Amino acid sequence: MHDVLLRARRKAGRLLREWIPQNLHYRPIGVHASSRELAARPAGGVAYFEVVPAHTSHVSIPDDFYIGASAYGGLHDKPHRQEKVPAAFVVELIDGRVYADNFNSVAIIAADNRLVGDVSFQYDGSRWDLTPPEENNIFRQRYFLPPVELPGTVCSLLSGGGAASGNYYHWLIDSLPRLHLVREAGLLDAVDYFLVYDKSKRFVRDTLGALGIGPERLVDITTSPHVRARCLLATPGVRGNLTHTPAWACAFLRGILLPPPVVSRSFSPYIYISRRDAPGRHILNEEALEAMLREYGFETHVLTPYTQDEKTALFAQAQVIVSAVGAGLANIVVSPVGAQLIELFPSSFVVADYLEFTSRIGIDHHYLICDTPSPSRTRAGAQRDHLTVDLDALRTLVEKALHSQAQPVAGRPA
Repeated sequence: MHDVLLRARRKAGRLLREWIPQNLHYRPIGVHASSRELAARPAGGVAYFEVVPAHTSHVSIPDDFYIGASAYGGLHDKPHRQEKVPAAFVVELIDGRVYADNFNSVAIIAADNRLVGDVSFQYDGSRWDLTPPEENNIFRQRYFLPPVELPGTVCSLLSGGGAASGNYYHWLIDSLPRLHLVREAGLLDAVDYFLVYDKSKRFVRDTLGALGIGPERLVDITTSPHVRARCLLATPGVRGNLTHTPAWACAFLRGILLPPPVVSRSFSPYIYISRRDAPGRHILNEEALEAMLREYGFETHVLTPYTQDEKTALFAQAQVIVSAVGAGLANIVVSPVGAQLIELFPSSFVVADYLEFTSRIGIDHHYLICDTPSPSRTRAGAQRDHLTVDLDALRTLVEKALHSQAQPVAGRPA
């Protein structure tokens, strides 16, 4: 409920701020398209640190999955087998500003009052696609709060989109790995404050705590949507402009979350992740599904009440994971090489996020497209569609996964 109210309040505020003029001098007067070119200007107070060169990313997507995958247009069209990934870098801006008062944009602004396009974020929810920096909605805004002045060095972990609405997957994949870029640029130890959307989220505090970053160093954009830093560090999107998760992000997450912490309980290596407490993608015949899985030694887990340590410990020992598609599956980043994921999809929401993700971390991906009563035609609706699982088809996949798990895998003892 907190997230729903926050979203509604921000949307209403956005509409009002496009009508009521105040502090218009804070609105950017133009765009710097390239951080590298901006840093090359003399006496600009900007430094550029390239960490990962531009490259082309590939992922193998089976033809049958591609045919069954949902297509909503824009960024969420059919899955990409190849993407051109721009360089990953850190830009350092003296007297840089951040304005982020809604879920669909983040404006990074240089001292000369121009938007820095390749580290800002702008998304058109009606088209389900990214838009050019020139279309960042800050250029339509007329009402501006004065910035909160922050001394020292501030690192932005804002990634827009799902991370802004408190989604665990997007925090883990799109926000947290930005720290790898800052660390590799040699700047992490100089950071005084970290800019996040909502420091009340336990997973935000827990994951940053694993790096020794306490809550006293977090600046919350929900209460400070406009900040100016004596020195601002910003990075481009972890996944470039599109959808492929880079191997360096996965390696960074494994490096900070593993080895798994010691917790007070033990788990079966065969786990079923239930979404019964989530707003969408409930399995309508879940009771029968759980009974069938128990025949093979599976345990059911609902992740919401778990601490980050418990989630990490659970997935770090998991050998076979069964779940409907959902944010909690981001935890497979800590699962062992050779683990098996069986992903269950509503027929209206077949997306390649975890098929692509598992290919980066050496986990086998199996999937089942399930019957969906009254399937939605939009991505927003499909995310809440429920599903009924064909238990005979699932049994076949479970037995295949258990057989594969029993086979020797490179890097894992037989």
